[in-house]
Amino acid sequence: MRYRGLGCFKDDRVEHAIPELVKNFRSTIDWSNMGKTINECAEYVHKNYPKNKVFAVQFYGECWTGSEAEYTYDIYGPSNECWENVGKQYTNYVYTFE
Repeated sequence: MRYRGLGCFKDDRVEHAIPELVKNFRSTIDWSNMGKTINECAEYVHKNYPKNKVFAVQFYGECWTGSEAEYTYDIYGPSNECWENVGKQYTNYVYTFE
């Protein structure tokens, strides 16, 4: 399983650009290795939603995806509210599977 980052994008509090919160890793974040959280999200989405093309990490440890998310992830435009390749609150750092 390979993936690459698409970048940091704004989200909306009600109409999410990536609609489904599928797993919350916030309680197990390794703050010195955010890549671990990104990989856990990627593996979870790849295993449980194999047809989905993109996933995102929001609020440091929330894992989001959606069947049409590859078309909607950027509808609110780019953001600079990401840190260590994860989104802050109401911000997605988006990845696509290769």
